[in-house]
Amino acid sequence: MSDGHPVRPLVLADLDAVAAAEPVLFGSQAWSRGVYEEEIARLDRRYVAVDVDGELAGYAGVALEPEWTVMTVGVLPQARRRGIGQALLDALIAAAGDAGGHELFLEVKARDGAAQQLYRNAGFHPVGLRRKYYQPEGADAVVMRLRLTRHVGPVGHTEEEIVMEPFIDVAAAHRLIWSERPPVVLDVRWALGAPDGRAAYGRGHLPGAVFVDLETELAAPPSPERGRHPLPVLADLEAAARRWGISADSTVLVYDDAAGTSAARAWWLLRWAGVERVAIIDGGLRAWDEAGYHLEDGFVRPRPGDVELREGGLATIDIDEAAGWAGADADGGSGAGVLLDARAGERFRGEVEPVDPRAGHIPGATSAPTLANLTEAGWLREPEELRERFEALGVVPGAKVAAYCGSGVTAAHTVAVLASLGVDAALFPGSWSQWSNDAARPVATGV
Repeated sequence: MSDGHPVRPLVLADLDAVAAAEPVLFGSQAWSRGVYEEEIARLDRRYVAVDVDGELAGYAGVALEPEWTVMTVGVLPQARRRGIGQALLDALIAAAGDAGGHELFLEVKARDGAAQQLYRNAGFHPVGLRRKYYQPEGADAVVMRLRLTRHVGPVGHTEEEIVMEPFIDVAAAHRLIWSERPPVVLDVRWALGAPDGRAAYGRGHLPGAVFVDLETELAAPPSPERGRHPLPVLADLEAAARRWGISADSTVLVYDDAAGTSAARAWWLLRWAGVERVAIIDGGLRAWDEAGYHLEDGFVRPRPGDVELREGGLATIDIDEAAGWAGADADGGSGAGVLLDARAGERFRGEVEPVDPRAGHIPGATSAPTLANLTEAGWLREPEELRERFEALGVVPGAKVAAYCGSGVTAAHTVAVLASLGVDAALFPGSWSQWSNDAARPVATGV
């Protein structure tokens, strides 16, 4: 229970206020005053309430043996986002535990992201989906469970092993999200020319997914000297990662609605900063939707994590290293490195340049558009296809490889793809946006 919100039993004197609040909070699922009179009189129920300034601010109830089910949690609109829901839920969990319960269940509307996050923060995890459970609107319900006794025995590592790879298929992601140890899920919707995916996220996102703003959380402020998306200050990235709910033992899944090409920026930054278990959901939002899995709406605010980040988990090169990358090997000999330009071919050739001051590419670079990593449907190509593609571009055993793009976003996808093939590649974070702003740097055009 929260010290700031003392919880007390719900009593008959509260029921006029409860009856007035029910239709506002629950619509067609509202209970009448009569139902509550019967409920609070039952010995196998516990109903509690919280007051603010002498007025009822929230109420909740739990069914004890043999049901062990959360019956309701209601917070009046004027009292929301004040921790009252959590205080009420803590009281219900304590009541079930004190009564000898081993697990506690509840049902919540499948698209109600805010409610589900309240329960996830308390330790509940989804175990089932009831189609068209809520009537008359026919809304689906997610069944969630909380174990009230600590699990004893060995814990398998299947989930950790799945996400050690840079990419995870949507079926495996679904299993992981519905497991007893669900991952942190990050929604990284961003596109060149449409950088803010916040509104689309609010209309529908993967269960528990936290919106990540690429412009402000995955990059430092832009400048001609550093590029459009410089690497963020490590302390700022750590604060954001904790805000997203990442802790030291977290598994993290990232996705977008652009076939992973923007989510890869989050994957790369977290791997660079020392988070080991991160994976990009192949196909992203489209794959999830086509598989028939449910979405939540609203904005998720998870319980903060405690991760401690350290840079250097993945390699980077700076602008001077990029200048010489394709001209000498690491020992200064005659062997050339491979510098992959992940932008569209027409930008590489200098035929168009929509955002940066000069058109063309870094001399010696090889055109390797990120979208060629994907099928027309937006799924990652088969490993053998990708291996053949990159071998044709000079990425062979022993080659030193680096990648850049317009501003260090889509090139991260190429780094992830190469990692999935067992090839370590460095990222040039400043990319073309930094290079093209330096008048002293030469520019090549054409094939």
